[in-house]
Amino acid sequence: MSGIISIMNNTQCPICLTEVAKENYSETYISPYNNQEYKRYECPNCDVHWWEPLKIIPEFYESEVIESYIALHEGIGLRLGQNHEAFFEYFPQNIRGRLLDVGCGNGLFLKHAKQAGFEVWGIDFDRKSVEVARKALNTDTIYAMSLEEFYEYASKEGLKFDVITFFEVLEHQDKPREFLEMVKGLLKEGGYIAGSVPNRERLFAKDIDWKYFHGDYPPNHFLRFSKECLEKVLKLSGFSEVSVRRLDFPFKEFFPYLEKRFFGNLLDGLKHKLKAMVVGSERRARVYAVEDFDKVSEKKALATVLKALKLGRNLVLLPLALLYLGKLKGNGMHLYFQAKG
Repeated sequence: MSGIISIMNNTQCPICLTEVAKENYSETYISPYNNQEYKRYECPNCDVHWWEPLKIIPEFYESEVIESYIALHEGIGLRLGQNHEAFFEYFPQNIRGRLLDVGCGNGLFLKHAKQAGFEVWGIDFDRKSVEVARKALNTDTIYAMSLEEFYEYASKEGLKFDVITFFEVLEHQDKPREFLEMVKGLLKEGGYIAGSVPNRERLFAKDIDWKYFHGDYPPNHFLRFSKECLEKVLKLSGFSEVSVRRLDFPFKEFFPYLEKRFFGNLLDGLKHKLKAMVVGSERRARVYAVEDFDKVSEKKALATVLKALKLGRNLVLLPLALLYLGKLKGNGMHLYFQAKG
């Protein structure tokens, strides 16, 4: 009877299964996507932060509630992110072979991995992104599947991988313990994992990211990690030679955060309208970088004007940006990790 009462009054850490009293949540959040109230808990053992109710909504990704998914579905992706660049900088150069990218999106990382000598495979349960990726790489080794579905398929086919990557994927999981167990099961003996998660201790997390944006909240992200927390999680999951790096905050990406700090959302409407004049719609304008306009639009003169306006904004904010130079190292958006299975 006492065990039943304990289950009713407690919730469990999704990683280490430590029990936490249901009333001991740290924060509440109501999602504008589904009006669901979520509660954030902090594990006293492995230090992972997670949200309840812990349940993925697959259609959330195809519905493009988060603007970055527009880019995935339209094949917009002209440059690698800092987290992907970290892989090519830090991953052992002598390790190649069959690579599976879990949550491959539009295949941009896989394209570069293929160029680096890997045999590339990918999965993503966002079917729109998979269609874009298959066309971009002209391959049939990219699947619209969940990891659970692919695990069953790979088991039947006897597929194993030398490297499994998952960039900005672990924080989405509602069963992260099982996710990591399946990843281990798909690795060859001595195989590697690599990837990234958002750094919950990044610069501007509390006063800008969590104030103005919904991306790091459920039902998009369910888990939050620090460097020390992620190291514990990977070791508890049976991985060895665990390495977690706090990436730097790129100075070129600093100015939009300063703009938010001093102007909030005041300039967003005007910026989106001006960008829409170049790329054809406000929807697409929200995900294109001004620097890429000349590659995707015929309106070169207007694109040049917007680049000049952006440069002007940066020059105005430059004195304030210089005050933060000492805080950029190790305080970027991402934690990059790699380990052996």
